[in-house]
Amino acid sequence: MAKVSLTEFGVTRLLVAAAACAAGILAVALMNLLLPADTLAARLLVDKGLVLEVSGALTPITRPFAVQTFLWITFFVGLGEVALRFVSAWKENAQIGLGFLPESPEVLLGSKDLVPIFQAVRESRSKGFLARMIERVILQFQASKSVDRAGAMLSSSIDLFAHEIDLRYHMLRFLVWLVPSLGFLGTVVGIIAGLDVAAAQYAEHAGSVNLSAVTGALGVAFYTTWLALLMAAVLVLLMHVAQESEENALNRAGQYCLDHLINKLYEP
Repeated sequence: MAKVSLTEFGVTRLLVAAAACAAGILAVALMNLLLPADTLAARLLVDKGLVLEVSGALTPITRPFAVQTFLWITFFVGLGEVALRFVSAWKENAQIGLGFLPESPEVLLGSKDLVPIFQAVRESRSKGFLARMIERVILQFQASKSVDRAGAMLSSSIDLFAHEIDLRYHMLRFLVWLVPSLGFLGTVVGIIAGLDVAAAQYAEHAGSVNLSAVTGALGVAFYTTWLALLMAAVLVLLMHVAQESEENALNRAGQYCLDHLINKLYEP
């Protein structure tokens, strides 16, 4: 069990997160390269193209470490987490087709009949919900010779697996919270930048301020919030779809185990 946790929540997760970070950086670089500097899309997506008047000259402002850069990286890491969850749901659903249990309604399962099933599950080295359910139910039945206790073991296992699914989404929930927080941070940074521009122009032009420059800086501030809220909405949608897929896979595994194992157990 510890080996599975190390693989799923350790090495694999780190590799996916690293690949997602690289993809986010690549996406930002491509947008900076391909989007014209004088377009709304460039300012909205990567904070590129803001032109300010500095000492009487128009100067383009470029920020390679803009808030949008961190937004895109966080968004791609969230997509990597969602991809892991969809893969997990697909693997869990695929287990039902492995034929661990006899599906014929005429078959009854006594203690001796469970031995080859238990061995087959162990030899498959599968650590999905269905395989663990079958192992636990068989062990409980062999120890107690009670169908009721075996059914109680199945119910307890389903509850534990449901909690396990919920734990897998803690990091994704944090990323969903982090994205709009970064957006609001970008808004604060942009407002501060706009006030700095206004103060500099007030001092340089003896009390006059170019409102277009100030509003341009403030516009970038609100772009980050708009982009962050859109990213958060996408991540929330995908998170709920993925969690629904995993919970459906758990329900299918529980129904399969109930129909083809619990309801067929007997002790002469």
